[in-house]
Amino acid sequence: MMGEVFEYAVYLALLVALAIPLSGYLNRVMAGERTVLSRVFTPVENLIYRGIRVDRTEDMGWKRYLVSALAFSAISLVGLFAILMLQGVLPGNPEGLPGLSWDLAFNTAVSFVTNTNWQSYSGESALSYFSQAIGLTVQNFVTPAVGIAVLFALFRGIVAENAPGLGNFWKDATRAVLFVLLPLSLVVAIVDVAQGSPQNLTPYETVQLVEPVGVTADGTIVDADDPAAVQTVTEEVIPLGPQASQVAIKQLGTNGGGYNGVNSASPLENPSPLTNLIQCVSLLLIPVSLVFSFGRFVNDRRQGRALFAALFILLLAGLVAIAYFEQTGTPQLAQDGAVYMGMTDQSGGNMEGKEARFGVTDSSVWAAFTTAASNGAVNSMHDSYTPLGGMVPMILMALGEVVFGGVGCGLYSLIGFVLLTVFIAGLMVGRTPEYLGKKIGPKEMRMAVILCVTTPLVILVGAAVMCLDPATVDSLTNTGAHGFSEVLYAAISAGGNNGSAFAGLGANTPMINVVLGLEMLVNRFIPLAAALILAGGLAKRSKVATSSGTLSTCNAMFVFLLIVIVLLVGALTMFPALALGPIAEHLQMVLG
Repeated sequence: MMGEVFEYAVYLALLVALAIPLSGYLNRVMAGERTVLSRVFTPVENLIYRGIRVDRTEDMGWKRYLVSALAFSAISLVGLFAILMLQGVLPGNPEGLPGLSWDLAFNTAVSFVTNTNWQSYSGESALSYFSQAIGLTVQNFVTPAVGIAVLFALFRGIVAENAPGLGNFWKDATRAVLFVLLPLSLVVAIVDVAQGSPQNLTPYETVQLVEPVGVTADGTIVDADDPAAVQTVTEEVIPLGPQASQVAIKQLGTNGGGYNGVNSASPLENPSPLTNLIQCVSLLLIPVSLVFSFGRFVNDRRQGRALFAALFILLLAGLVAIAYFEQTGTPQLAQDGAVYMGMTDQSGGNMEGKEARFGVTDSSVWAAFTTAASNGAVNSMHDSYTPLGGMVPMILMALGEVVFGGVGCGLYSLIGFVLLTVFIAGLMVGRTPEYLGKKIGPKEMRMAVILCVTTPLVILVGAAVMCLDPATVDSLTNTGAHGFSEVLYAAISAGGNNGSAFAGLGANTPMINVVLGLEMLVNRFIPLAAALILAGGLAKRSKVATSSGTLSTCNAMFVFLLIVIVLLVGALTMFPALALGPIAEHLQMVLG
């Protein structure tokens, strides 16, 4: 047990140790200051501005900033949709894969443009090298850059006084890609390649199996000499291509879409314990750094530390819960004590759906990090988790993408909860709510509420619509409570812009593709718009003097209140749905 605790501590300590210095670098980059990489990237930056013909010195108001962000995203959506539909006639397709259907192309394009990366397909068997590298990987860079840009626009709105502008969207997004995402991704990609991850344009290779296997009529794999086998398989196709470059940014940009169908459980994407450690820390590195960046930006690091404390407590609680439920397993696995579930000389616990290389420990920490970060990459199959072990990732996603959340979008959603907490606390003491010296008026509170309730509302509507479609039932590999959990997880994952899945749902149907696509669009761009409107309103306000009655937003009491509000809005809103899925399944397992 102590070994597992030490391993969890290493992940968390390394994450914080890297995030703190990166936060200062992020602020310098977004302020347009000179950095150690300026000599390399400044000429490229200037060339980009000339190429797209924008004035980098323009100070945009919230309306122009919003229009720029939406226009850029719309162009990205149309371009990616076209690439996926025309894949069969485009270059870089050595396997001769056809274009996607309209509904799958729509779902996939929306997924990658909204930083969700939900996948209703297996990448190695559905997408060409061109689609993976030029279509998906490019979006993996620019969508987190949009999130960072909008977040820093909100930062500027909070600290500004009577200022009409929030910065320049094109400058913010460009610098985020060039100075932050590209260098970090290069480092991670080099490590991945060194450890064995492919990075080439070579056609897929066919290799001989070490031992032939048989396949039954229903597709079950058995021994080659099994009488039930109707086919003997002696060869396997190894998917190659530019994998390491996509894997690096999918983790750092909280994208999560896998090059291969089994995502980071594949030894091609995640070949060793070292890559598993680096990629897992990468899931949360930038989101955690941005929390500390906030404290630096507002010239009060206590504010950043307070937000970090609240989020870290929620993350730690989720990690402990997942680890406990998966390490304990289930009564059915233990078979009334007949099966040893301990950890002596083995991983122990619930190993179903886990990679034997990683076991329960590395799988649990990855599951907590990827669903807290709104990333969605997996190194184990969440569908095979225990009922309550699988419920915790659902809750982390359903809280509103705020437990660090996606790059940029997680923190601006959290600020909505912060303002809601300030408002409720102000009502309790009879004072007008203030945050960092700014009075919070009705307009700001409306935007804060939108940031808080959009995610759970979208999730519940999406889940209800999918459950009404008979094709959804036909797509399930499980019935009863677990089958409902598979549908609910898909709705939560899309509505929370996460992208991970309970693998038992065959999600590639027109209805599911469209419903999940609309979920992703709504939950990406409504909070984005609300954050910019909020920033514009705060930027025009003057700061008020702090008095003895001003609510402290950096002490332990505020941290506690913030956690309570997040749980009330997120977890309790989802409780009825969770009661029909994982909670009911757990009770059936225990009482049955």
